[in-house]
Amino acid sequence: MPTQQQQRPAANGANKPVHTVRHRSIKATIWKNETSNGPMYNVTVVRSYREEGGEWKDSHSIGYDDLMNVAALMYEAHAYISSLRAKENGAKSPPSRRGS
Repeated sequence: MPTQQQQRPAANGANKPVHTVRHRSIKATIWKNETSNGPMYNVTVVRSYREEGGEWKDSHSIGYDDLMNVAALMYEAHAYISSLRAKENGAKSPPSRRGS
């Protein structure tokens, strides 16, 4: 099962990920960028590996054996972004009228 991490924007204004989902050596990171048309979300995917010297590195190359893990992480990322967008759209909706 994928692990999830939620992160908040840095105090210094640097763009930090809003959410990270991991499964084994694969990590999907969700980024939020404010645009003139409202927020836009992007996802980056990296695979971590350890070199012979023990140093950890990241790669954007995904092997056959990791493809289904990436697909699962993309599903999780899509669901998370969908929930964020639903909250944002809900906050912008005018109050409903009752009794009309």
